[in-house]
Amino acid sequence: MSLQKYFIEFNDTIKMDFDVKSELKEKRDILLGILRNSDDLPSFSEYNQGSYKMNLGVEPLDKEYDIDVGLRFNANSKDYTPMELKNIIYELLKNHTDYGATIKKPCVTVTYKKDGEAAYHVDLVVYTYEDKDDTSSQLFLARGKSSESDETCWEKSDPVGLVDYVSEKYYGDDHKDDREQFRRIIRYLKRWKNKRFSNTGNAEPPSIGITLIAVEMFEVSKTYDVLTKKDSYNDFDALLKFLKELKTLFVYVGTSDTGRKLYKIEYNLPSTLKFENNVNIFRKMTNNYMTDFKEKVDSLIADLESVEAEVDEVEQCVQLRKIFGDSFPVPEKETASKKQVEYISRTSASGV
Repeated sequence: MSLQKYFIEFNDTIKMDFDVKSELKEKRDILLGILRNSDDLPSFSEYNQGSYKMNLGVEPLDKEYDIDVGLRFNANSKDYTPMELKNIIYELLKNHTDYGATIKKPCVTVTYKKDGEAAYHVDLVVYTYEDKDDTSSQLFLARGKSSESDETCWEKSDPVGLVDYVSEKYYGDDHKDDREQFRRIIRYLKRWKNKRFSNTGNAEPPSIGITLIAVEMFEVSKTYDVLTKKDSYNDFDALLKFLKELKTLFVYVGTSDTGRKLYKIEYNLPSTLKFENNVNIFRKMTNNYMTDFKEKVDSLIADLESVEAEVDEVEQCVQLRKIFGDSFPVPEKETASKKQVEYISRTSASGV
């Protein structure tokens, strides 16, 4: 099977566009300028976080792009309530765009319009220090939507450490190609889950959960090509192997009132980082949602195994398009047949 070319094309199509990243950066800088010019806020340093910072972003299916920006205020958490800084940011930005600003539990969101509809949003995440004079001291995230909520609190967080933790997977120039395969596999799964899960409520498994599991369990799939004297990567094989590892994490937790067997994953944020202790990344998903997740992973594995058993390259790509959507390329029959003959000839000559 020689599907690598099509997976690379797929990755290039779904990978977040550089021009979009530049446009998001412009929106971010405008907002930061407004906040910095306010006498009502302490000074801060910004830090891009999330998939934007980790180079794991994919083109959104709903066409609304986002960037997460951490605002590390030079302030002690004990000197402010969790909502105090968020409310000031909201007041400063609520009339900045047609859509205004919205206070959410983890952030303040500002949405921008393009061509008459929502096109971008910037999530501003508020942090303060345990000791503002020591920037290595514990950071606290302002979690909550209102002062009246019992969920509102200062929560231990480590956004820089989290990005570094993910970035250390296959770190350095010697592992550049391995790192790129790691990133591609995560992008494939992000596109798959965006297609297969509702993005309302907590039905969709969080991307950071899949990413952190990949940091621990993903293994590169490649062989050495004696003709090109280079490693030949196999994204299909790497994806299928990782999914089988992911499947092993689901544990049976009981039966629902309707007789459905329920499963879930308990996967905590890395203990080496400075987050709250024992924070399960999937904690917001109910057992029913987690069981949906397991069943969809099972189906994905079965579908990929069906692709693996198929001998016709075009049909393989047709099946992969059904899995990942119209962005997955399907070659013309004649082109694929010629390519398959060339591939067989080359691998036979190399003795593989």
